[in-house]
Amino acid sequence: MTNHLNKLRKENNRQDRKLTPENNNIMTDVICYLRSSNLCEYDLEVIRKDLLGMALESQIRGDTLQNVIGADYKSFCQELISNGRQKSVYEKTLEALFVFSFVFTVLYICEMIFSSTVFNAVKFSQFNMHITLGFVIGSLLIILMGYSIYYFIAKRTFEFTEKDRKTQFTYIIGFMVLWSLSFLSRSLFDETILCTVNSLFPLLVSCLFNIIIQWLTIKHANHYFEL
Repeated sequence: MTNHLNKLRKENNRQDRKLTPENNNIMTDVICYLRSSNLCEYDLEVIRKDLLGMALESQIRGDTLQNVIGADYKSFCQELISNGRQKSVYEKTLEALFVFSFVFTVLYICEMIFSSTVFNAVKFSQFNMHITLGFVIGSLLIILMGYSIYYFIAKRTFEFTEKDRKTQFTYIIGFMVLWSLSFLSRSLFDETILCTVNSLFPLLVSCLFNIIIQWLTIKHANHYFEL
């Protein structure tokens, strides 16, 4: 199946390398803000393509993208968002499931390594692994932290650029609180074993789930391409 979204993204990435440092900074802030919106992923890449074209044309004239789109980036982005197609519930669900599955897979692999499961499997051919309440709660908190940090920064990308100390302080405090809760859950509940499983089974299921979600995402993105 042809991944039209991925082809468009790769082309945009190639064009992105041609930007001047000033235009690149503007594009980074604008696209970061747009990604935090409800714009569908395909339309976002189409907008990115158009903006890259405008930026490269401005460079040929010896101008900057700021003079083309204006200094009020936030208002400019809001106009783009209002004119673009919004994510459907289906697309939001796929996105959330992919992020959850991917992060959980990474955390599970880390857990296998640090819990000596990999060592026991290699040396003693023992693949059993304890799934503790601490691991489950800690993983959920880390996933929540990742989502919160991403959307907090993306929604306030222009405030961060302008060195808004209050915004940066709020971000640091929130990060520290969530990270501390994650460590606290491990220390309090790591002795509570929920179940014991073959360590390879959850890994295989998670990888298969990731593949299915990716396939469904590509299929859905191609639907936008055909419209």
